Amino acid sequence: MSYSFTENHIPGRKITFEGTEYLWLGGTNYLNIGSHPTFQEALAEGIEQYSQNFGSSRRNNLQFSIWEDFERALADYFQVEAAALCSSGLAAAQIAVQYAQQKGLTLNLAPQAHPALWRHPHTPFAGSYKDWISSHQKGQILASDGIGSPWINSFDFSFATTINPSDYLIVDESHRAGVQDIHIPCSGHLLQTVSLSKAFGLPAGVILGTAADIEEIKKDSFWVGSSPPNPAFCYAGLQSMEAYKEQNTKSKALADRFANNLKGFDAPVTYEPGYPAFCSKAPGLFEHLKSAGILVNHFAYPDITAPPVCRAILPACLTLADMDTITEAIKSYA
Repeated sequence: MSYSFTENHIPGRKITFEGTEYLWLGGTNYLNIGSHPTFQEALAEGIEQYSQNFGSSRRNNLQFSIWEDFERALADYFQVEAAALCSSGLAAAQIAVQYAQQKGLTLNLAPQAHPALWRHPHTPFAGSYKDWISSHQKGQILASDGIGSPWINSFDFSFATTINPSDYLIVDESHRAGVQDIHIPCSGHLLQTVSLSKAFGLPAGVILGTAADIEEIKKDSFWVGSSPPNPAFCYAGLQSMEAYKEQNTKSKALADRFANNLKGFDAPVTYEPGYPAFCSKAPGLFEHLKSAGILVNHFAYPDITAPPVCRAILPACLTLADMDTITEAIKSYA
Protein backbone atom coordinates (compact mmCIF):
# COMPACT_ATOMS: atom_id res chain seq x y z
CA MET A 1 0.00 0.00 0.00
CA SER A 2 0.99 3.60 -0.52
CA TYR A 3 0.27 5.81 2.46
CA SER A 4 0.53 9.40 3.59
CA PHE A 5 0.26 11.33 6.81
CA THR A 6 1.03 14.83 8.02
CA GLU A 7 3.51 15.76 10.74
CA ASN A 8 4.36 19.04 12.46
CA HIS A 9 7.97 18.17 13.34
CA ILE A 10 10.98 16.45 11.76
CA PRO A 11 10.87 12.77 12.80
CA GLY A 12 13.69 11.17 14.69
CA ARG A 13 14.20 7.53 15.66
CA LYS A 14 10.49 6.81 16.08
CA ILE A 15 7.26 8.12 14.66
CA THR A 16 3.57 7.64 15.45
CA PHE A 17 1.32 6.56 12.59
CA GLU A 18 -2.35 5.66 12.98
CA GLY A 19 -1.94 5.63 16.75
CA THR A 20 1.00 3.18 16.74
CA GLU A 21 4.68 3.93 17.34
CA TYR A 22 7.17 2.69 14.74
CA LEU A 23 10.88 2.79 14.05
CA TRP A 24 11.05 5.36 11.24
CA LEU A 25 13.19 4.39 8.25
CA GLY A 26 11.61 6.78 5.76
CA GLY A 27 12.82 9.93 4.03
CA THR A 28 16.42 10.79 3.16
CA ASN A 29 17.59 12.34 6.43
CA TYR A 30 20.61 10.00 6.49
CA LEU A 31 22.65 11.73 9.19
CA ASN A 32 19.72 13.04 11.25
CA ILE A 33 21.83 16.15 11.67
CA GLY A 34 18.89 18.24 12.84
CA SER A 35 18.93 16.55 16.23
CA HIS A 36 22.64 17.23 16.80
CA PRO A 37 23.20 19.97 19.44
CA THR A 38 25.98 21.62 17.41
CA PHE A 39 23.71 21.98 14.37
CA GLN A 40 20.75 23.16 16.43
CA GLU A 41 22.80 25.84 18.16
CA ALA A 42 24.47 26.94 14.95
CA LEU A 43 21.16 27.23 13.11
CA ALA A 44 19.73 29.37 15.91
CA GLU A 45 22.82 31.59 15.71
CA GLY A 46 22.53 31.78 11.94
CA ILE A 47 18.88 32.83 12.05
CA GLU A 48 19.69 35.44 14.69
CA GLN A 49 22.54 36.82 12.57
CA TYR A 50 20.86 36.78 9.15
CA SER A 51 17.19 36.87 10.24
CA GLN A 52 15.76 35.82 6.85
CA ASN A 53 16.51 34.43 3.42
CA PHE A 54 18.36 36.80 1.07
CA GLY A 55 16.77 36.46 -2.38
CA SER A 56 19.45 38.00 -4.51
CA SER A 57 22.30 37.04 -6.83
CA ARG A 58 25.89 36.09 -6.15
CA ARG A 59 26.80 39.03 -8.42
CA ASN A 60 24.84 41.51 -6.30
CA ASN A 61 26.80 44.49 -4.97
CA LEU A 62 26.04 43.25 -1.46
CA GLN A 63 27.55 39.88 -0.64
CA PHE A 64 27.85 37.67 2.45
CA SER A 65 31.18 36.02 3.15
CA ILE A 66 29.37 32.97 4.51
CA TRP A 67 28.76 31.67 0.97
CA GLU A 68 32.43 31.56 -0.02
CA ASP A 69 33.44 30.34 3.44
CA PHE A 70 31.01 27.44 3.22
CA GLU A 71 32.08 26.64 -0.35
CA ARG A 72 35.70 26.36 0.79
CA ALA A 73 34.65 24.13 3.68
CA LEU A 74 32.65 21.84 1.37
CA ALA A 75 35.51 21.65 -1.13
CA ASP A 76 37.83 20.65 1.70
CA TYR A 77 35.31 18.14 3.09
CA PHE A 78 34.95 16.41 -0.29
CA GLN A 79 38.63 16.90 -1.19
CA VAL A 80 37.98 18.74 -4.46
CA GLU A 81 39.43 22.00 -5.73
CA ALA A 82 36.33 24.17 -5.61
CA ALA A 83 32.58 24.35 -5.01
CA ALA A 84 29.65 26.49 -6.17
CA LEU A 85 26.62 26.74 -3.90
CA CYS A 86 23.15 26.67 -5.45
CA SER A 87 19.62 27.01 -4.11
CA SER A 88 18.92 23.27 -4.40
CA GLY A 89 20.34 19.99 -5.61
CA LEU A 90 18.11 20.09 -8.68
CA ALA A 91 19.38 23.59 -9.52
CA ALA A 92 22.97 22.40 -9.06
CA ALA A 93 22.48 19.49 -11.48
CA GLN A 94 20.67 21.60 -14.06
CA ILE A 95 23.30 24.34 -13.93
CA ALA A 96 26.10 21.78 -14.32
CA VAL A 97 24.44 20.08 -17.29
CA GLN A 98 23.61 23.34 -19.05
CA TYR A 99 27.16 24.59 -18.50
CA ALA A 100 28.62 21.46 -20.10
CA GLN A 101 26.14 21.61 -22.99
CA GLN A 102 27.46 25.06 -23.87
CA LYS A 103 30.72 23.34 -24.81
CA GLY A 104 28.89 21.85 -27.80
CA LEU A 105 28.66 18.38 -26.24
CA THR A 106 25.75 15.92 -26.46
CA LEU A 107 24.05 14.76 -23.29
CA ASN A 108 24.12 11.00 -22.70
CA LEU A 109 22.07 10.06 -19.62
CA ALA A 110 22.72 6.84 -17.72
CA PRO A 111 19.91 4.33 -17.20
CA GLN A 112 17.45 5.48 -14.51
CA ALA A 113 19.32 8.76 -14.01
CA HIS A 114 17.54 11.09 -11.62
CA PRO A 115 15.33 13.72 -13.35
CA ALA A 116 17.59 16.43 -11.89
CA LEU A 117 20.07 15.53 -14.66
CA TRP A 118 17.54 15.49 -17.49
CA ARG A 119 17.43 18.16 -20.18
CA HIS A 120 14.50 17.98 -22.60
CA PRO A 121 14.28 16.11 -24.95
CA HIS A 122 17.00 13.86 -23.49
CA THR A 123 15.84 10.82 -21.49
CA PRO A 124 17.86 8.09 -19.76
CA PHE A 125 19.54 5.34 -21.77
CA ALA A 126 17.14 2.41 -22.19
CA GLY A 127 19.71 -0.41 -21.92
CA SER A 128 22.00 -1.63 -19.17
CA TYR A 129 24.61 0.48 -17.39
CA LYS A 130 27.36 -1.52 -19.11
CA ASP A 131 25.79 -0.86 -22.51
CA TRP A 132 25.46 2.82 -21.63
CA ILE A 133 29.18 3.05 -20.91
CA SER A 134 29.91 1.31 -24.21
CA SER A 135 27.67 3.81 -26.02
CA HIS A 136 29.89 6.72 -25.02
CA GLN A 137 31.49 8.61 -27.86
CA LYS A 138 33.85 11.57 -27.94
CA GLY A 139 32.01 14.87 -27.62
CA GLN A 140 29.51 13.69 -25.02
CA ILE A 141 28.43 14.57 -21.52
CA LEU A 142 28.02 11.42 -19.47
CA ALA A 143 25.53 12.03 -16.66
CA SER A 144 24.76 9.50 -13.94
CA ASP A 145 23.66 9.12 -10.35
CA GLY A 146 26.43 8.28 -7.88
CA ILE A 147 24.27 5.46 -6.50
CA GLY A 148 20.86 4.31 -7.64
CA SER A 149 17.79 5.82 -6.00
CA PRO A 150 15.14 4.82 -5.13
CA TRP A 151 16.36 1.40 -6.33
CA ILE A 152 19.80 0.89 -4.84
CA ASN A 153 22.48 0.12 -7.42
CA SER A 154 26.20 0.81 -7.07
CA PHE A 155 27.98 1.94 -10.22
CA ASP A 156 31.51 1.24 -11.40
CA PHE A 157 33.08 4.55 -12.44
CA SER A 158 36.43 3.06 -13.46
CA PHE A 159 35.58 3.98 -17.07
CA ALA A 160 36.00 7.64 -16.10
CA THR A 161 39.80 7.30 -16.35
CA THR A 162 39.46 6.57 -20.08
CA ILE A 163 37.11 9.32 -21.26
CA ASN A 164 38.35 12.06 -23.54
CA PRO A 165 39.97 14.99 -21.67
CA SER A 166 37.51 17.44 -23.25
CA ASP A 167 34.41 15.44 -22.29
CA TYR A 168 32.37 15.79 -19.10
CA LEU A 169 31.20 13.34 -16.48
CA ILE A 170 28.44 14.78 -14.31
CA VAL A 171 27.45 12.71 -11.28
CA ASP A 172 24.50 13.43 -9.01
CA GLU A 173 25.89 12.51 -5.59
CA SER A 174 22.86 13.52 -3.54
CA HIS A 175 22.42 10.04 -2.05
CA ARG A 176 26.12 9.30 -1.42
CA ALA A 177 27.54 12.63 -0.27
CA GLY A 178 28.00 12.67 3.50
CA VAL A 179 27.51 8.92 3.93
CA GLN A 180 29.98 7.40 1.43
CA ASP A 181 33.23 8.33 -0.28
CA ILE A 182 32.42 10.05 -3.58
CA HIS A 183 35.97 10.34 -4.97
CA ILE A 184 36.04 9.44 -8.71
CA PRO A 185 39.34 9.49 -10.66
CA CYS A 186 38.51 11.03 -14.03
CA SER A 187 40.57 11.87 -17.14
CA GLY A 188 37.95 14.35 -18.36
CA HIS A 189 36.03 17.14 -16.66
CA LEU A 190 34.28 15.84 -13.53
CA LEU A 191 31.38 17.76 -11.98
CA GLN A 192 29.59 16.30 -8.98
CA THR A 193 26.30 17.78 -7.84
CA VAL A 194 24.76 17.37 -4.40
CA SER A 195 21.43 18.06 -2.78
CA LEU A 196 22.47 19.24 0.68
CA SER A 197 18.89 18.76 1.91
CA LYS A 198 19.55 15.06 2.44
CA ALA A 199 22.55 14.07 4.56
CA PHE A 200 23.45 17.69 5.36
CA GLY A 201 19.99 18.89 6.36
CA LEU A 202 20.25 22.16 4.42
CA PRO A 203 17.90 23.69 1.82
CA ALA A 204 20.73 24.07 -0.70
CA GLY A 205 22.77 22.35 -3.37
CA VAL A 206 26.38 22.44 -4.47
CA ILE A 207 28.48 21.75 -7.57
CA LEU A 208 31.92 20.26 -6.93
CA GLY A 209 34.74 20.35 -9.48
CA THR A 210 38.06 21.78 -10.55
CA ALA A 211 38.84 25.39 -9.82
CA ALA A 212 38.77 26.18 -13.56
CA ASP A 213 35.31 24.66 -14.13
CA ILE A 214 33.80 26.22 -11.01
CA GLU A 215 35.23 29.62 -11.94
CA GLU A 216 33.56 29.36 -15.35
CA ILE A 217 30.27 28.18 -13.85
CA LYS A 218 30.23 31.22 -11.57
CA LYS A 219 30.38 33.43 -14.67
CA ASP A 220 27.55 31.58 -16.39
CA SER A 221 24.24 33.47 -16.58
CA PHE A 222 22.29 30.44 -15.41
CA TRP A 223 24.24 30.35 -12.11
CA VAL A 224 24.46 34.14 -11.81
CA GLY A 225 20.70 34.45 -12.30
CA SER A 226 19.85 31.81 -9.71
CA SER A 227 19.26 32.67 -6.08
CA PRO A 228 21.93 31.71 -3.52
CA PRO A 229 20.96 29.46 -0.61
CA ASN A 230 19.74 30.80 2.71
CA PRO A 231 22.77 32.30 4.52
CA ALA A 232 21.49 31.23 7.96
CA PHE A 233 21.53 27.58 6.90
CA CYS A 234 24.93 27.99 5.26
CA TYR A 235 26.18 29.33 8.58
CA ALA A 236 24.73 26.28 10.35
CA GLY A 237 26.41 23.98 7.84
CA LEU A 238 29.77 25.70 8.18
CA GLN A 239 29.70 25.44 11.96
CA SER A 240 28.68 21.76 11.79
CA MET A 241 31.42 20.24 9.64
CA GLU A 242 32.76 18.19 12.56
CA ALA A 243 29.22 17.18 13.52
CA TYR A 244 28.69 15.82 9.99
CA LYS A 245 31.80 13.67 10.39
CA GLU A 246 30.58 12.48 13.78
CA GLN A 247 27.18 11.49 12.37
CA ASN A 248 28.87 9.84 9.39
CA THR A 249 30.82 7.60 11.78
CA LYS A 250 27.54 6.54 13.42
CA SER A 251 25.97 5.94 10.02
CA LYS A 252 28.83 3.68 8.93
CA ALA A 253 28.56 1.61 12.11
CA LEU A 254 24.84 1.07 11.54
CA ALA A 255 25.33 0.14 7.88
CA ASP A 256 28.09 -2.32 8.81
CA ARG A 257 25.93 -3.96 11.50
CA PHE A 258 23.03 -4.26 9.04
CA ALA A 259 25.21 -5.91 6.35
CA ASN A 260 26.98 -8.21 8.82
CA ASN A 261 23.64 -9.39 10.21
CA LEU A 262 22.44 -10.34 6.72
CA LYS A 263 25.74 -11.77 5.48
CA GLY A 264 25.20 -15.19 3.94
CA PHE A 265 21.42 -14.85 4.22
CA ASP A 266 19.24 -14.80 1.10
CA ALA A 267 17.49 -11.61 2.15
CA PRO A 268 14.42 -10.26 0.30
CA VAL A 269 16.06 -6.84 0.15
CA THR A 270 18.66 -5.12 -2.02
CA TYR A 271 21.44 -3.27 -0.21
CA GLU A 272 25.09 -2.29 -0.63
CA PRO A 273 27.49 -3.11 2.23
CA GLY A 274 28.47 0.12 3.94
CA TYR A 275 25.51 2.08 2.53
CA PRO A 276 22.75 3.03 5.01
CA ALA A 277 19.69 2.06 2.97
CA PHE A 278 17.85 -0.89 1.48
CA CYS A 279 15.00 -1.49 -0.95
CA SER A 280 12.86 -4.41 -2.02
CA LYS A 281 10.46 -5.66 -4.68
CA ALA A 282 9.25 -8.49 -2.46
CA PRO A 283 5.45 -8.41 -2.31
CA GLY A 284 4.17 -7.90 1.18
CA LEU A 285 7.49 -6.88 2.75
CA PHE A 286 6.22 -3.40 3.54
CA GLU A 287 3.27 -4.79 5.51
CA HIS A 288 5.50 -7.40 7.15
CA LEU A 289 7.91 -4.75 8.42
CA LYS A 290 5.00 -2.59 9.51
CA SER A 291 3.60 -5.47 11.57
CA ALA A 292 7.05 -5.71 13.21
CA GLY A 293 6.94 -2.04 14.24
CA ILE A 294 9.06 -0.72 11.37
CA LEU A 295 7.74 1.91 8.95
CA VAL A 296 9.52 2.44 5.63
CA ASN A 297 8.78 4.47 2.52
CA HIS A 298 6.28 2.96 0.10
CA PHE A 299 5.27 5.30 -2.71
CA ALA A 300 5.72 5.67 -6.47
CA TYR A 301 8.83 7.68 -7.41
CA PRO A 302 9.82 9.35 -9.67
CA ASP A 303 7.09 7.99 -11.98
CA ILE A 304 3.90 8.55 -9.98
CA THR A 305 2.02 6.03 -12.15
CA ALA A 306 4.42 3.18 -11.29
CA PRO A 307 3.92 0.69 -8.44
CA PRO A 308 5.03 1.90 -5.00
CA VAL A 309 8.72 1.56 -4.17
CA CYS A 310 9.58 -0.13 -0.87
CA ARG A 311 12.67 1.74 0.33
CA ALA A 312 14.25 2.45 3.69
CA ILE A 313 17.22 4.32 5.11
CA LEU A 314 19.14 3.64 8.31
CA PRO A 315 19.31 7.12 9.85
CA ALA A 316 22.17 7.90 12.22
CA CYS A 317 19.75 8.31 15.14
CA LEU A 318 19.12 4.54 15.21
CA THR A 319 21.01 2.16 17.48
CA LEU A 320 22.92 -1.05 16.86
CA ALA A 321 20.11 -2.86 18.68
CA ASP A 322 17.69 -1.35 16.16
CA MET A 323 19.76 -2.93 13.38
CA ASP A 324 19.26 -6.31 15.04
CA THR A 325 15.51 -5.70 15.24
CA ILE A 326 15.32 -4.66 11.59
CA THR A 327 17.39 -7.53 10.23
CA GLU A 328 15.49 -10.08 12.32
CA ALA A 329 12.24 -8.74 10.84
CA ILE A 330 13.70 -9.03 7.33
CA LYS A 331 14.88 -12.59 7.99
CA SER A 332 11.44 -13.60 9.28
CA TYR A 333 9.75 -12.58 6.04
CA ALA A 334 8.38 -15.60 4.21
